[in-house]
Amino acid sequence: MVCPNCQAENRPDRKFCAQCGSALAAACPSCGAANQPGERFCGECGTALTGAPAFRAAAGQAAVPPAAERRLVSVLFADLVGFTSLSDTRDPEDVRDLLTRYFETSREVVGRYGGTVDKFIGDAVVAVWGTPTAHEDDAERAVRAGFDLTDAVAALGKQMNGTPLALRAAVGSGQAAVVIGAAGQGMVAGDLVNTASRLQASALPGGLLVDERTYHASSRSILFEPVGEKSLKGKALPVPAWRALRVVAARRGGGRSERLEPPFTGRDEELRLLKELFHATAREKRARLISIVGQAGIGKSRLIWEFQKYLDGFVQDIYWHQGRSPAYGEGVTFWALGEMLRRRASIAETDDVETTRQKLEAAVLENVPDESERRWLTPHLAALLGIEDAPPGQNEQAFAAWRAFFERVAQRGPTVMVFEDLHWADQGLFDFIEHLLRWSRQFPILIVTLARPELRERRPTWGVDQRNYTGLHLERLTSEAMEQLLEGLVPGLPSAVSRQIVTRAEGVPLYAVEIVRMLLDDGRLIAEEGRYRIAGKIDGFEVPATLHALINARLDALPADERSLLQDSAVLGQRFTIDGLSALRSQTEEALKPKLDSLVRRELLVFDADPRSPERGQFGFTQAVIREIAYASLPKRERRTRHERAAVYLEGLADPEFAGIIASHYLAAYQASPAGPEAETLKARARDSVHDAALRAAALHSHGQAVAYLEQALSITDNELQQLEFWRLAAISAEADTQLEGAEAYLQRVIDLCRDRDDHIGAADAMATLARIVNYSGQPERAMTILEQARSETQGQDTGAAMARITAEMARSYMLHNEPRRAIEWAEKALRAAGPLDLLAVIADALITRGTALEEVDGRSREGQAELWGALALAQAHGLTASEFRARNNLSTLYAVDDNRVALAVARDGLDLMRKLGERQWAIGLAVKCATAALETGDWDWALELIAEFDQDDIAPQSRINLVISRAIINGWRGNWDGPQTGRLLLAELPVYTGFCVSSFLPSRHVMR
Repeated sequence: MVCPNCQAENRPDRKFCAQCGSALAAACPSCGAANQPGERFCGECGTALTGAPAFRAAAGQAAVPPAAERRLVSVLFADLVGFTSLSDTRDPEDVRDLLTRYFETSREVVGRYGGTVDKFIGDAVVAVWGTPTAHEDDAERAVRAGFDLTDAVAALGKQMNGTPLALRAAVGSGQAAVVIGAAGQGMVAGDLVNTASRLQASALPGGLLVDERTYHASSRSILFEPVGEKSLKGKALPVPAWRALRVVAARRGGGRSERLEPPFTGRDEELRLLKELFHATAREKRARLISIVGQAGIGKSRLIWEFQKYLDGFVQDIYWHQGRSPAYGEGVTFWALGEMLRRRASIAETDDVETTRQKLEAAVLENVPDESERRWLTPHLAALLGIEDAPPGQNEQAFAAWRAFFERVAQRGPTVMVFEDLHWADQGLFDFIEHLLRWSRQFPILIVTLARPELRERRPTWGVDQRNYTGLHLERLTSEAMEQLLEGLVPGLPSAVSRQIVTRAEGVPLYAVEIVRMLLDDGRLIAEEGRYRIAGKIDGFEVPATLHALINARLDALPADERSLLQDSAVLGQRFTIDGLSALRSQTEEALKPKLDSLVRRELLVFDADPRSPERGQFGFTQAVIREIAYASLPKRERRTRHERAAVYLEGLADPEFAGIIASHYLAAYQASPAGPEAETLKARARDSVHDAALRAAALHSHGQAVAYLEQALSITDNELQQLEFWRLAAISAEADTQLEGAEAYLQRVIDLCRDRDDHIGAADAMATLARIVNYSGQPERAMTILEQARSETQGQDTGAAMARITAEMARSYMLHNEPRRAIEWAEKALRAAGPLDLLAVIADALITRGTALEEVDGRSREGQAELWGALALAQAHGLTASEFRARNNLSTLYAVDDNRVALAVARDGLDLMRKLGERQWAIGLAVKCATAALETGDWDWALELIAEFDQDDIAPQSRINLVISRAIINGWRGNWDGPQTGRLLLAELPVYTGFCVSSFLPSRHVMR
């Protein structure tokens, strides 16, 4: 062994140099590779390192003897069960592979919880917490690691050809001698290690025991059961021990419920899948979506709670976000996303505007390092919370800003976003989730959605063609799992009653839990030491037939005042404030508090005391199905009064976030009213509030949601002027949401009604918009017919802005119809009409049309380019995203014939912008331009990376064909011709895109008109 410091030769078994005292490397006896201290097998060739020196110092540094001191630590000792007999029946190489995987898994799990592997003793692992840095929750971390390692070993056995593997483990806490600065063999020593070793030998396979000090240090978060005193070898006195059962809270007891929590049974595989996908997301830095679907009461929320507790134990910072979509009508616009932002910024729903603004700015400052990006993000985030009006622009602006904020959070560490009750979400939230998954692919963001099966009715395309998507349908629990749940909750429950409950529950765990709650209400059960004890006669208990019948029976058994209070609470929603309930019932908070506390004790309601929650200080139903049943039991005549009072109360808060909820209350009040003057008054209020909700949704760029609200408003109005307003707004939102057929239908209604009212200017304005949509659909002749009709109907009238728009769209129609001179003529008319009125969007589009048409006229191409550059500058200066895309697209096409370097630069800048804004279709178009130009500029490596990014199944056939050919040409020029593969891809696309020809791929004069 050669010393790295003085180059002296040493005997192979030496750990330190005999000449200078420097530590020697742990060199592999087979290949000579250096290995880290404590490693038992060579990382290069797999040879055992037994007998190799365990330490290594950097060249030129003398070894410093490590210091030892007494420290309070927690030690995990874990040992494989039956490994000796297992290794006797297996091939040695298989055994080595198994041990290697086991050691790697142990290091990963221990490190995940902030511990250090001290040593491996055969097939046992010794890990320590509390050195070199101590934490107050070291004992809890060690126990959590023990749970995780036990599960990981069982999973490892299944992966290794189904080998049955089990682990016994124990955790001890106390004083030990620790070598400071050491890593690996012999870092911790003393009686504590021996005690943990002896204690684990007393554990059952798959079990985890702890000593008294560990129990007291971690009992706020871990549920234990005493196993008595253990007589351990070498110990004079018996050692009291506890069996660790499960994690019941976040670290240090955070989030622990006052209610008794049933055992988590029957979902181990689903939880393991969540864990594996999270670690893959963090490791690969790639966004993923997990969609969890199951009926009410099946255990969706419990699965997520177990997942959250698991992640909370890690030493690594993980950024958890959770939000719920409330059950109001068509959904409340982006409510769940707003809850996530509030949680990240520690904003309570009761905070005033100034406090909310200060906390938001602090959160943005903490998570977004770039000042210019903060200036761009903050107004959009403030609009989401309802403390500012939404900045002007299109939906990609808001989505891009919200997405960028969570991306910056994810740059600090793995990020989880849990969307609860997605089946009640607005369409805009679905759009945003899909947008986030598509554009944040290179960030460690795990998106988890929880929904009932109705999700498919709400969003039939959910998960279709999504990359990194995992669908998880929660099936009913097996009878065995249900029996384990009941036994864990109520030990000693008579077998006849247990069988009856299991049969009636049909695998729905909430049913069993509600049975236990009913028995608790009756006084037949008493809570005691983490479980329920039978306190009365239970054999003759009659088990209700269904979950709904069971919950109804519980509600019927309530005192009348508590039942009425629960019904009123259901009107307010899944979560509610005592202030809102006070307004609804005209009672003081002091009068309500005792009844609410009683309902919490009965486990019908919960109180949110989490200081990190935006809903802190609020009450909520323990299960959504309880709220639904309580609401259904409220008589119709009483619903009208309750909903009206709720709407008036929320209006008084003057918070734009509540617009959708207010609309839902007024609609429900109107629908519950008999015909008459009161109903007409409520109808008017409902119409106005739904209109406000539509404006709020459109301002947040949730245009699909805005259309849904406007349809509701139209269903309760007979006023023609209101109908015109609602149809116009619906057309704008439908076009923005790419519902082009719907937009055409709304515009046609506007045109027809305007004509009936002799409002020809209003009809002409709508016809200009209709012609634009028709042009986008590739029908310029039809567009020209519509525009000519609009001009004819407004002959001799002062049409102002409407005529400017008509003229600009006529110019574009002629350009699309390959009549450039007529296009130039009409574009100049449009500029003369729009200039005095300062119609910036019309001016920009007319300049683009004129510049593009000039390119088609002999001798005027430079003039056309200059016009396009001017239009681009105007669009950039005023945030006209669509005009900027159109200008860049046309410029890059024109310069492809003239100067590919300019073509690439223009398209590349546009591509970066469209990526930022999340405008995928425009980005694809510019990506094709970039790839084509890069062929000529020599930027081939960059072009291939770009093609790999966009060559996916969900893009238009023409775009994909162009990308495929670009890649084939680059590979061919490099001598890597992939003709057969390219041919197969082209044959797959050609039947879909029949207009393809090779010349359309080559640089040409074709532009995005």
